[in-house]
Amino acid sequence: MSRMRVALVEPYYSGSHRYWVDRLKAHLQADVDVFTCPGRHWKWRMAAAAIPLAEEVNKTGQRYDVILATDMLDLTNFKALLNHVHRDTPIVLYMHENQVVYPFQTHQKDKNRDRHYGLINYKSMLVADEVWFNSAFHQTSLLNGLEEFLMPFPESKYYRTKLSTIEAKSVVMPLGVDVEEIKLYQSPKPQNHVVLWNHRWEHDKNPETFFTVLEQLSEEGYAFDLIVCGEHYSKAPKAFDRAKTSLEKHLVHWGYFNDRQAYYKALWSATILPVTNNQEFFGLSVMEAVYAGVVPVLPRRLSYPELYQDEGVFYDSDDELIERLRVLLSESYRAQNQLVISEMSWRNVIEKYQNRLSKYAV
Repeated sequence: MSRMRVALVEPYYSGSHRYWVDRLKAHLQADVDVFTCPGRHWKWRMAAAAIPLAEEVNKTGQRYDVILATDMLDLTNFKALLNHVHRDTPIVLYMHENQVVYPFQTHQKDKNRDRHYGLINYKSMLVADEVWFNSAFHQTSLLNGLEEFLMPFPESKYYRTKLSTIEAKSVVMPLGVDVEEIKLYQSPKPQNHVVLWNHRWEHDKNPETFFTVLEQLSEEGYAFDLIVCGEHYSKAPKAFDRAKTSLEKHLVHWGYFNDRQAYYKALWSATILPVTNNQEFFGLSVMEAVYAGVVPVLPRRLSYPELYQDEGVFYDSDDELIERLRVLLSESYRAQNQLVISEMSWRNVIEKYQNRLSKYAV
């Protein structure tokens, strides 16, 4: 059997999307050609990136065993634009996130959000030969959410009958964690507590609650340092501007780490990870921190109960969150069990990808 050839198509080459593409390219036992657009203007990428990406694939003249694309691609347009060489090539769609059950912002104009992007996801899943989800939570929440999402549309009953078709070709394929690389930068934990934020600077990660809780703890006299990192764009939520001033005396780092080595070193220097997210379809940043020994404090929702079996890490209300942090900040640091995260290493996870894709190899 000849070596499998894969076209990896990513319209939004940034953040977790870029991480996933780069790791697959590095770990898959296959010849992988990567086709991307820069990770900006997400609405435009969903609406139009299919045009240049299909053109780039057509230009190669290469026959692929399978095309692996992500949720930011309008797969219906992409497939229509492929030439005869690629038109019958199987296509697998990887769902990092979706625009159907993505949480609303609080301001009124967002409640009238254009539903077209959710329809792109829906139609792309119908076109794909397989649909891969990064977690079971994501799979279940999207398939259930599509029922309600499609209700307002004309003849919705017909379109909802197609959900069984999507479900039948759906599987869970998690991301892997760079445990081997993270371990290279292991260092002793500091004597003082260091609180960590390592998510995107966007409203769905709920920075308002995160910083409000820390401001209260600061006013109560609790001692802690604070690392605020994670990818962000020009219009970050206002909570970040406020926190940069209100929590200034605690800050030891503020801003995105362009160097992953520096980021991994920062993870090892942190001790507590309070998570307030309202949206998380997988949770890579949390898993990276937990592997580096950071104590997680997680909401009992989203993908977290699927990934973590320790009941002691969960909270059910903001009051429970702040009480849990009071206890942690009053105690000495305790090392974390890294075993579960180790099982999610790319070395292990890539076997699932390899086995699933191998059926397309000629």
